[in-house]
Amino acid sequence: MDQLAVSVWRRVADWLRKTDTGFLATAMSPRWFFMDFYVYPPLIVLALLAAFKGGWGGAVLSVGLVGLGVAVWTLAEYLIHRFGFHHVPGLKAAHLAHHADPAGLHGSPTVVTVLVFGGLVFLPLLGLAGLAPAAALTAGVMLGYLAYVALHYAVHHAGSLGPGWIRGQMRVLIRAHAVHHHQVRYNFGVTTTLWDRVFGTLHRR
Repeated sequence: MDQLAVSVWRRVADWLRKTDTGFLATAMSPRWFFMDFYVYPPLIVLALLAAFKGGWGGAVLSVGLVGLGVAVWTLAEYLIHRFGFHHVPGLKAAHLAHHADPAGLHGSPTVVTVLVFGGLVFLPLLGLAGLAPAAALTAGVMLGYLAYVALHYAVHHAGSLGPGWIRGQMRVLIRAHAVHHHQVRYNFGVTTTLWDRVFGTLHRR
């Protein structure tokens, strides 16, 4: 059944690419895959400007909320990967296509993630807490998401690049993610192994 779902998803993704609607596909051409890196940096900057426009008085709170947003993303990343990508039928089919082709350019369409962060994070917080706190927390979530996209790409394509301490951390993440691709019950975190440790799903080689 899983193989049939992956096959159907691949055909849909191929059709989307051929008809130039890849912005809605999860298996993407480079143009659509790297769109996150053009869209999210200015959105993060705008959110940070809104978060800190009140001056230094609320700066400490805003910094804390940005950090909290990053932490919230790492937990959301773990939960979405563990329970969404491996159990929800449509998401599972798309994600298994990535497992079958780990070197391919698979990801969440930028238009979808922007709408999700705007509708499920920013707007509710705006109504509850006001502009500056909502913008700060949303900036942190988007920053965490962008780090996830970059690191997930790096563990499959770039390897352990950079200065020594970065190479060491990248090797940890690469090994952990490689285990996940062979044993899907383990190692759901991409940007960090923290939540795998907390929930008992960390597995070392």
